[in-house]
Amino acid sequence: MIELLFLLLPVAMAYGRFMGRNSIKQKDQTIKQDLSIKYSTGLNYLLSNQKDKAIDSLLDALKVEDDSVEAHFAMANLFRKRGELDRALKVHEHLVRHGNLPTKDKQQAVFELGKDFLSAGLYDRAETMFNKLLKSPDYGLKSLNYLLQIFQSTKDWQQGISHQKLVVKFNDKRLLHTLANFYCEQATSAFEQDKFIEVIELLEQALKLDPNSCRANWLMAKIYENHKQCELACKCYQDIYQQDKEFFPDVIDQMHKCYLHLDASDEFFRFIKKVYDETASSSALISYLSYVEKKHGNKKAKEFLLSALKRRPTIRGFKHLVKMEMKQADDVDNKASLDLIKELIGEYLKIKHRYSCRNCGFNSSTHYWSCPSCHEWEQLKPVRGLEGE
Repeated sequence: MIELLFLLLPVAMAYGRFMGRNSIKQKDQTIKQDLSIKYSTGLNYLLSNQKDKAIDSLLDALKVEDDSVEAHFAMANLFRKRGELDRALKVHEHLVRHGNLPTKDKQQAVFELGKDFLSAGLYDRAETMFNKLLKSPDYGLKSLNYLLQIFQSTKDWQQGISHQKLVVKFNDKRLLHTLANFYCEQATSAFEQDKFIEVIELLEQALKLDPNSCRANWLMAKIYENHKQCELACKCYQDIYQQDKEFFPDVIDQMHKCYLHLDASDEFFRFIKKVYDETASSSALISYLSYVEKKHGNKKAKEFLLSALKRRPTIRGFKHLVKMEMKQADDVDNKASLDLIKELIGEYLKIKHRYSCRNCGFNSSTHYWSCPSCHEWEQLKPVRGLEGE
């Protein structure tokens, strides 16, 4: 009997393994069938435009199979792109609450939920989500970027500045540039109250973060002018030229006033001639022509202008040529005709946009430090070409 028992034992073990495998296969098959039913049901709801029921069905499938997480991210992002933020929020909130998600997926869910809140204008909730991810290797920099966007939208400059250590740590040029403009915003408020020392300190911080911030030097020049420190103001204007040659035409007239105050017009025009030679700017050309006309007469100035227009024709340059012709016109009718041409050109230029955003192409007749369209800082600059510089 004992011998028979020992003979049957291996058979019993083999049978047990066989039945166990079959049981696991059946269980897996049942799960897959259940998952397939839930997804089929969800898709049917979507096809019949019953989106809320579809979401519930698909979310229920997630509880069964974590491999479906990517599908749910894709579904939620599709809802967000279509403007159906309530549905995107529902999916992402479910993912955030899901207890068994890997850390990376959980962080992605938090990040996407923050973007949902931001799109919905719920800045406080979005801020909470992004703050949770600041130490994340994958989402820290992206979350900080969105946080600064929130502070820019709410004009909470100080809150943005409170993240300075983290911005410096990431050493991202775009974020450093953004933070420099937050300091410039604070400096603008201090400037309006004529707080000289505070303005200078804030702008020095801005330039420390972003040495290429022409806005900081522009504000610094203004505060120096207000306190009759024209030599320092001139230095700031020269720095602006080195920082951003495209923006420089906007400061030429003010720079000229500072040099006049210092009785250093010749030095100014030497600098402007250099600017014109390097950039062919219409504003630099017109400014330098006043010097040529004063030193060498109208004829030489006209020759210089004609040569410049052949090199690079612009409507502003042509308008100035008509103005010079009017000075030499003896005939009344001829002078009237030239005056009419000059006025027509002037009216045409009035309806053309003076500034264009180098980032998104937004056009404006007014200058903004932050583009009203894409919200990038210091990207609205004078238009170049036939109708501009």
